[in-house]
Amino acid sequence: MQFPSISLIIPCYNEAVRIPLLFQGLRDFDTQWKGAYEVIIVDDGSNDGTDLVIQSNPFYADLKAQNKINLLQQPNTGKGAALQLGIAHASKDFMLTLDADMATSPTTLVRWLEMRNPFSAKEVLIASRELKNSNVSDSIKRKFVGNIFNSIIRLTVKLNITDTQCGFKLYPAHVAQQVFASLQTKGWAHDVEILAHANFLGYAIIEMPITWRAVEGSKIDVLRDGWKMFWEVIRISQLQKTWKALKKK
Repeated sequence: MQFPSISLIIPCYNEAVRIPLLFQGLRDFDTQWKGAYEVIIVDDGSNDGTDLVIQSNPFYADLKAQNKINLLQQPNTGKGAALQLGIAHASKDFMLTLDADMATSPTTLVRWLEMRNPFSAKEVLIASRELKNSNVSDSIKRKFVGNIFNSIIRLTVKLNITDTQCGFKLYPAHVAQQVFASLQTKGWAHDVEILAHANFLGYAIIEMPITWRAVEGSKIDVLRDGWKMFWEVIRISQLQKTWKALKKK
């Protein structure tokens, strides 16, 4: 197989307890990925010592000695903003965004590469927990809310995607840099804007199978954040009109 170079972009907010999971996932990836890679962790204003736990991990020191990892820090601004910062500092040919809890292991990329070798510079590959060949462990409540949100997205933003919110997404570098540079949605619904923008620019969005396990400690409050995400989606639908108007000029 042709292994491209990969930047792994991992946002963190108060993840001190789950940092061991993060580094176990990185260790597994290190043993399986045969190409060049770098890890960019963005600490989004954590107040639980996440940065200290990261820097005290032995594998962090190993990767640091090889110039394979970079820890960035910013005031708490939101997951979208954290990814935006990480993308701006990334340097490899493809960029993988993923969550710190490693609900989906980065070794999943090896499986994806076997399915779509080589990765295309015109495709965004996104994990979908809704595909029949995905292996998912999740609560009924969370799945129900997710299905409602995705229905709203299909109606409002006209994105025919079954799962926009899984954090595991692979972008060609030039696509990631283009869509994240203009990102306006800094919170949980940033995925919707990113995918809508990539779709508007003509890039194919391909849903891919994964193994995904719910990990305790989710930062999302269904009621509080659900309303925020709903209004963010409405705002994104207005952004689409702006993109179309600018294209006509």
